[in-house]
Amino acid sequence: MSIESARAFCMRMMSDDEFREALGKAENADQIREIIKKDNYDFNKHDLLKIVSELTGKKLEADQLEDMVCGIYAEEVAGNNNAESIENVRTWFRSL
Repeated sequence: MSIESARAFCMRMMSDDEFREALGKAENADQIREIIKKDNYDFNKHDLLKIVSELTGKKLEADQLEDMVCGIYAEEVAGNNNAESIENVRTWFRSL
């Protein structure tokens, strides 16, 4: 179940700008967890690593995935001067 959930989450992150923006605008890591849980996603870091590794064709380590995820948010929120969003995403990722 959690592998399928991680896959669905990744697909949505790639295709749904509003969802990605909502996660980026979360006030803290707990709010990110609430958004993800509300949409019935249930996965752990290992599941997410596996799916992203499959999608990229590269075996990633957790720190590489964290940098990738936070890099995406750095680009997305750069114009908003909201470095706190990146830290919230980093904190959420580390809590998986």
